[in-house]
Amino acid sequence: MRTLFTILFMAAFFFNLEAQTNCVIKKAYAFYTVSTPGMQMSDENGNPITPKTDIARFIYIECCGKAKPELETVLYNNVELNATLTPITGKSVIPGDNPENNASFKITAKNANRLWRIDLHAPAGKEMPVPDCKNIYINTRVKSKTCTLKLEKETLLASMPRY
Repeated sequence: MRTLFTILFMAAFFFNLEAQTNCVIKKAYAFYTVSTPGMQMSDENGNPITPKTDIARFIYIECCGKAKPELETVLYNNVELNATLTPITGKSVIPGDNPENNASFKITAKNANRLWRIDLHAPAGKEMPVPDCKNIYINTRVKSKTCTLKLEKETLLASMPRY
């Protein structure tokens, strides 16, 4: 009986290990800024042209280890965006380009973890998805397995004025 119990316990343990994914991303924080030119432009006939709103999106991820994560895709409302991954020097960062107004969003990595910034851009010919997206997926590859992380909110940050 004891042998049977040991075999069942070990089998359950090994099946559980296989079911878990080794996702390198431990935490992720999605942010966006919205800026509009301050002066309205006009066409050659003097008719006003509505200014185009510029949406900048970026995600900070906290990963275990020092190796660069392998990003496959980043989806916003099922729209794939082009992603550029850059490492953050240091253990903490204040997101955005206006540190005075965004200090309350300071991100600090735990020991042995590293911060990375994913800058997102709309593919050529497509527009950036609407602000305040609630359906964000980050797909990474770890040892031939795909790991998916879902974010359910993105935060609006204050940005520097644009003219």
